[in-house]
Amino acid sequence: MLSRSAEGLYWIGRYLERGQHSCRLIADQFETIKDRPVNQIDKGWQRLFQGLQRVPFGGRPNSNTDDEQFMLVDAYTLADDLTFEPSNPNSIRNSLANARENARQVRNVVDEDLWACLNLSFLDLRDIDITDIWKDRPNEFYRRTEDSVRTFFGIAESNMYRDDGWYFLQLGRFIERAQLIVGLIKAQFVVYSVNDSKAGVDTDSGGDTDWLSLLRICAARDSYRRFHSLYYEHSALVNFLVADPQLSRSIRYASAQICEALEAVSGGRPLVVEAGRRAGRLAALIDYDWPNRNPADNNAVLAILHEIGDSCRRLHDDIDTAYFSYAIGEGMDG
Repeated sequence: MLSRSAEGLYWIGRYLERGQHSCRLIADQFETIKDRPVNQIDKGWQRLFQGLQRVPFGGRPNSNTDDEQFMLVDAYTLADDLTFEPSNPNSIRNSLANARENARQVRNVVDEDLWACLNLSFLDLRDIDITDIWKDRPNEFYRRTEDSVRTFFGIAESNMYRDDGWYFLQLGRFIERAQLIVGLIKAQFVVYSVNDSKAGVDTDSGGDTDWLSLLRICAARDSYRRFHSLYYEHSALVNFLVADPQLSRSIRYASAQICEALEAVSGGRPLVVEAGRRAGRLAALIDYDWPNRNPADNNAVLAILHEIGDSCRRLHDDIDTAYFSYAIGEGMDG
């Protein structure tokens, strides 16, 4: 496969996963905003922006947590920054636009159904702004946009031949997913205190929606309840999102998909040795170091999460060097 085609598919996977994740975050924030006190709403926005490592255009508004009307205006501004702000390279509209542009440049490896789905998803966002979606149930807009990305990946799952193109799409998608989940969990620890690792969330008595929302965002609440009681222990909840190998939005599941994709595209070439080793070390870190953490030591937990995130960033650099930015004569066929 030509390196430019591999790179295009890789970035399509990354941009769409990024846009979908932002949709899930904002939809969850809007769905819980109506029945939460304003100080919790404000913390929800803090977690969201810290998880995405984003400072809003013009700086973070100074929320007046005693004024519900002000918080509504604040929500309008913050949602606009994450959805339509032109200067935010990771806004939802820019993410879909960048995915579409990459697809346009590699139309030779993107089939008609995939292109049509991605093109329509972008066109739905191209000519609207925050005022258009704010008029009536904005959370439905985010769910609809998320569904369009889910549809793209569903078509890819059913249509794409399992050659290098498929695996580069998977590489981008799951490297992005791992980094986003790491960022979200780290932001949770920063914004919401965890004073006791044995403290939990009893859903029958009202529950801590700020922690349960982690499971909702990762589409993991029902799965968690299958293996745990209705009493949600914070450390068990975080462990589920980090280390469960069967949960599709866990970091461990993402690392397994990364390892599989790298093995499929390597072809025995020495250029990918370092990338494969790093991916293996990432999986081993979760399998062996993560279980030995002290769940009561938030700093120790955050240190491991930081190491996982750093490994993902370095893994991207390895892949870029091996497949996209190599010297002429050292690279992929074609």
